[in-house]
Amino acid sequence: MKEDIAREKILVIRFSALGDVAMTVPVVKAFLTQYPDKEVLMLSDKKLADLFVGIDRLEFISADLHGEHKGIVGIIRLFNSIRKKYNFHLVADLHGVLRTHLLRFLFTLIGKKTAVIDKGRIDKYALTRREHKIFRPLTHATARYINVFFQLGFKVEGIKEKLRHVINGNKLIVNSILISKKKIGFAPFAKHDAKMYSLDSFKEVIKYFDDGGYDLYLFGGLGAESRILDDWRKQFHHIVKPPAQTDLQSELKMMMDLDLMVTMDSANMHLASMVGVPVVSIWGATHSYAGFYGYNQNPLNAVQVNLSCRPCSVFGNKACWRGDHACMTSITPQMVIAKMEEILAKG
Repeated sequence: MKEDIAREKILVIRFSALGDVAMTVPVVKAFLTQYPDKEVLMLSDKKLADLFVGIDRLEFISADLHGEHKGIVGIIRLFNSIRKKYNFHLVADLHGVLRTHLLRFLFTLIGKKTAVIDKGRIDKYALTRREHKIFRPLTHATARYINVFFQLGFKVEGIKEKLRHVINGNKLIVNSILISKKKIGFAPFAKHDAKMYSLDSFKEVIKYFDDGGYDLYLFGGLGAESRILDDWRKQFHHIVKPPAQTDLQSELKMMMDLDLMVTMDSANMHLASMVGVPVVSIWGATHSYAGFYGYNQNPLNAVQVNLSCRPCSVFGNKACWRGDHACMTSITPQMVIAKMEEILAKG
């Protein structure tokens, strides 16, 4: 009981996509750094637990949203499990969707103080609507997360600093004398087609750097993505073979060793950002102004074209208004290569 009083526990909730949850990591780490007398209970999808390995004073709570905790009954079951097992008084809802609204309501009923994210939906609509756009940078997701902690009485600062993620408590140390080749990661996939760069064009970028001067790494998911990457590994000469079993932890370890990552507006952009790797990101239907740019990344490293219709979506889940996907087809491999060479030259 004395330990619970000495270190107040805060329940932090964020479900959803991998990239969205990855953006909570620097915020949670900054909070714990500034408040050494606090602990975080991180509630998220069970498959994302690896994102939080090695963070001191953080306990991960797994939610099985497609099984045991599915639907209203499942959320009530999750609520009862948490309230019986953990002693805490504050709830930070970093998601703000139906299931977290229900959880927050239930915790309020038993006397917990709660706060919820302001998603800025009106501003996002103004940015992405078809006509009369208000084109300006919106509040970044990490700043919105920070505001939730502020509502609970905590001023989280230092988020601009590079909080290089630690995997299993150990940073990967590279001997620059022994290893002369620079390492480049390529992640050509995204959840929605409108955020996808042409795979043929992406291959042209890889081909340019497949000259022996670089070690190349490919990142993607299962199924069709895995089959495409396996085919690419046969076509190119300097792609490093992945480990036999690749999970989120092993991918993060590989990313930590990269000099540069090339991605879409995707989860891999956020994972690479989380471990402090520079990212060249390719943007189509979505836009970095919407607040989901890679944490601590240089906005000038985004490759994109200016079109009056951009952005047409916050998440890239809408059909192209023009019908020709010009936001992506107008980006040439040479544009991506030039940005990559610029960053590699600085490194």
